[in-house]
Amino acid sequence: MNHLSSSPTLAKELTNPEIETPSPFHDHLDVTKTRPCILVVEDDPSVAGLLNNVLGDWGFHVLVARNGREGLDIVGCRSVDGILLDMHMPIMNGRTMLDELRWLGYQMPVVMMSGGLDERALRQLLQEGAQAFFVKPFRLSSLKQACRQFFQKNEVEAQVSSHFQVA
Repeated sequence: MNHLSSSPTLAKELTNPEIETPSPFHDHLDVTKTRPCILVVEDDPSVAGLLNNVLGDWGFHVLVARNGREGLDIVGCRSVDGILLDMHMPIMNGRTMLDELRWLGYQMPVVMMSGGLDERALRQLLQEGAQAFFVKPFRLSSLKQACRQFFQKNEVEAQVSSHFQVA
């Protein structure tokens, strides 16, 4: 299984991550034209901060939501090229958010993440509309490859219409 490793120094740096929360009054059109936009839906601030930092370093524009309800609100007012979605969160969990996204007709790629579900349950999510999943902890190199595969603007259309894969 893939593993995410972080040093104690990195963990200390991420205790107060500066995570952008979208504002309906702030125009980000210039940023999203040049970089794919990924929505990270994660309730753990240290994981959200790590993902925000590494995805930004990899050239993505990152938005962060703390639960599925906030994630749906962001998708309703912002264009995103893909979603990294945690399973276990308060208010609305990842499975419910995924179901709502597909019911509402959103087709952007969704990569699920979980530290608490068994692999069989995560594989079931592929049948329900996710493109891939990661069991936490996972390796950043595997995440980078999946993000480039599923979230790059020039590859998104091809990946959504192709068969689902496990990361």
